[in-house]
Amino acid sequence: MTGASDTLDPIAAAEAGIAGSKHLIASVADDLSQQERWLAHYRVAERRRARRAKVRELIYWLELKRQRLVRWLRRVALIALRSARTAAAFLWRTAVALFVILRRTTIACFLWLWPRMYAAALTLAAWTLALSAWALAEARLLARATANAAAIAAAWVAHQSRILGAILRRWLIAAWAWTRIEATRLARAAVKGASIGAGWIAAQSQALATSLRRETIKLASWARKKTEHFSRASLATASLGFSWAKQAGQPADANHRALVIRRCTALVSFEPRRAHLPAINGPGAPRPVSSSAAHASP
Repeated sequence: MTGASDTLDPIAAAEAGIAGSKHLIASVADDLSQQERWLAHYRVAERRRARRAKVRELIYWLELKRQRLVRWLRRVALIALRSARTAAAFLWRTAVALFVILRRTTIACFLWLWPRMYAAALTLAAWTLALSAWALAEARLLARATANAAAIAAAWVAHQSRILGAILRRWLIAAWAWTRIEATRLARAAVKGASIGAGWIAAQSQALATSLRRETIKLASWARKKTEHFSRASLATASLGFSWAKQAGQPADANHRALVIRRCTALVSFEPRRAHLPAINGPGAPRPVSSSAAHASP
């Protein structure tokens, strides 16, 4: 009964089928992931194996090349050794043959040259003696000729020295006379120039002294006039100031005379005379100074 009920229930059967499919999918996914991991490891292993194989092949190829190089160097060394031995033997035989030939040739030449050299030496000795005798004779003749030429040259030099001395003496006398005349003329010209210069200097000094005297007189007169002018102005200013100070205690009046001093100037102006102020009379009384005269005075 239980089995029949399970078989006849479609929902339970579907749920069971779905659960079984889920387990199947999970197992398949695990298998696939394991397969992928295995493939990845396999690929890495294959790459490593291929790399090792390439390295082994390269090592093997290098070893072959090394062996071939060693064999080739050995062959070259053997060939060079054999060639050196052959060349050394050939050179030794050639050197021995050349030495023997050179020795024989030298002996033959010496035997051929000895009598000829002896004869040449005898001939050269005879020629040397003859040449010595001829050179001695020629040297005696040359010495005599040289002595005669030296005596003649000495006499000629002495004669020319006398002539030159006479000419030089005449020239010196003439030069001394000309020098004395020129010196006298130059001395006279110098004395004349000095006298003219002294006269000119004296005239210029006198003119300068006269001009200086005139200028000094003019300057003294100008200074005296300016001093008198300033003294009069100072006296007038002092008298007016004294009178103003004297009247300072009295009451102020509209008609008065005041001393006006302009600021920041060197000019002093006076107002016209008014009443109630004392006047200074007499020949020494100061005169009022106008503004135009003050501007004109330096």
